[in-house]
Amino acid sequence: MDLVVGATGLVGQQIALGLRRQGRKVRALVRGGTRHEKGASLMAAGVEIFDADLTKPETLPGACTVVETILCTATSMPHGKDDGLRCVDHDGTLALIDSAERSGVQNFVYASYSGNIREDSPLETAKRDCEKRLLASRMRATILRPSYFMEMWLSPALGFDPANSRARIYGSGDAKVSYISFHDVVAFALAVAANPSHPSAFLEMGGPEPQSQLDAVGIFERALGKKTELERVPLAALEEQHRSADPLQKTFAALMIGYAKGDTIPGSLETARQYGVTLHSISDYAAPFRKAAGA
Repeated sequence: MDLVVGATGLVGQQIALGLRRQGRKVRALVRGGTRHEKGASLMAAGVEIFDADLTKPETLPGACTVVETILCTATSMPHGKDDGLRCVDHDGTLALIDSAERSGVQNFVYASYSGNIREDSPLETAKRDCEKRLLASRMRATILRPSYFMEMWLSPALGFDPANSRARIYGSGDAKVSYISFHDVVAFALAVAANPSHPSAFLEMGGPEPQSQLDAVGIFERALGKKTELERVPLAALEEQHRSADPLQKTFAALMIGYAKGDTIPGSLETARQYGVTLHSISDYAAPFRKAAGA
């Protein structure tokens, strides 16, 4: 039995559905159980829904019963409401790891983020503390460390909107980033679940070729056939935001500072080949935008 924690999120849902397509028995930890609005699609695929909550440790042992592998993508980001970075990302996930170990779970696949991103923040603390706890456990741990998701960082949610000829650039925009597609992160997670004995404790993941923010703008400009107006956010402004006492604002600023400084993952293509994953490029991501624009 596999347990997916975070199965109502973008990555977790696709992992749960992918495991079912492989014919595996899958349980999803879902706050609110079958009443959750995203529970129907999981149940339709044959996923067992288990009502539990990372902020309520007493609900977790039952979720871990007769489970061999846990795949955890749970996070309170991007909203971070109700002190989620502490209650969900940190304390809740540590409680899950404790319950999993006590229940005899053998394999734990944990979605963290790139080991190059080290700007201080509540999310950084949560991710690295959970990594350390997993490595000290009796379970076989695989820690997924993807670089920046292109579907998030090259999207209107963060000011990158080439369809409307606008793009927000953090810092100089020249530093290279190993943008990765969330589809590829799902593929890596499924590959690890299928072969949990793989020796890698940390799995650093990036796209096929590092590109800068300005490179990404150029790719979209060529795809859409039009120029993009740039809005620049100076590094100094991000550093000022990083001094915020608000945990969510501090975390956003830390991620944006890391983004501005760049994050390259060497050997990404070779790693992908080892796991049978075909990486998507920014050009692949831009193709549907081109079709939608009739370019």
